[in-house]
Amino acid sequence: MRLFFLSFFLILLFPVSRLLGQSYEELVEQSAAYIEADRLDSAAVLLQKAMSMEPANENNPVLLLNLGILQRQLGMFDDAYVSFTASLSNNPMPELVLHNRASLLCDMERFSEAMEDYDTLIRRYPDDVEAYYRRGLLYLEQHDRTKAENDFKKSEQIDSRNLYTQLSKALIYKLDDNWQAAEKIYTTLIQSEQPSDPSFYMNRAECYVNTDQIFRASADLRAVEDTQGGNPYFFFLRGRVRYEQFDKIAARADFKKAGELGYDATLVDEWLKKTEK
Repeated sequence: MRLFFLSFFLILLFPVSRLLGQSYEELVEQSAAYIEADRLDSAAVLLQKAMSMEPANENNPVLLLNLGILQRQLGMFDDAYVSFTASLSNNPMPELVLHNRASLLCDMERFSEAMEDYDTLIRRYPDDVEAYYRRGLLYLEQHDRTKAENDFKKSEQIDSRNLYTQLSKALIYKLDDNWQAAEKIYTTLIQSEQPSDPSFYMNRAECYVNTDQIFRASADLRAVEDTQGGNPYFFFLRGRVRYEQFDKIAARADFKKAGELGYDATLVDEWLKKTEK
């Protein structure tokens, strides 16, 4: 999401410099500079100032979208929801706003509302493969595999080579314990997507763990450990790898960390007991 945010500002600045007063432009430009410097809170404040200075400016719906993205990254979920919702009015990219809001609603565990946004996306943009994938994930959360597979099949019909279609296939393989087939998909994605999404390595590591390829699983986890400090599943998965490597002390530390970060307490306790034997 950060890539969209930065690249959009670069596009936005050219028309802004011709159409708007310097003060508005300077605030937007300075906000972009703060983003580059990873000062997201300062960037958000400047966007709010720019919009309050010219509340009728036609670019404000897009600035609201970007403000919502910043607020989400800062953990200000309620504020981000307000920004995304306000951004929908007169936004030239309503599908992008809906995707961002639906994803945010999932983070907030407001799944029924997220489902409504994905329903809207699919109704308005029936070829939106990502929307089918995301809605399919929500159906799986509801334990409705039939509806999930229908959405995944629809994405296959629209574009069999699409990233989200491939992720749909890999997910079904995992649900069926066909870990080798899932691993092949993640390997293809890692080789074709540069830079690769860390989640691809995480998922492939999971496949390797479930096919007793512990050395390879360990290598994948090392490749992404710098980006997974807040991910409980990373620590749980690494704990399983370390347990298989007979390092029960390190495994126990990872399982405890996974529990502290909110991973399933029952599973954490089960694996902690294994490290005591």
